[in-house]
Amino acid sequence: MVNYILLYKIKKKVKTMLKDRIAMGELATTPSSCLDCLATDLSWEMYYLMKEKDES
Repeated sequence: MVNYILLYKIKKKVKTMLKDRIAMGELATTPSSCLDCLATDLSWEMYYLMKEKDES
């Protein structure tokens, strides 16, 4: 079962980190890039990595 509260917290943190990196010029963005989509994808990957770690 997916813990959506944990996923939301991860996504919020990832999105903040991405915005900070963009502001510092460490990440390049394009007019068509979707910051929310990237944060969602990264959050899911982190969630599953944490879940795998907990299971083992």
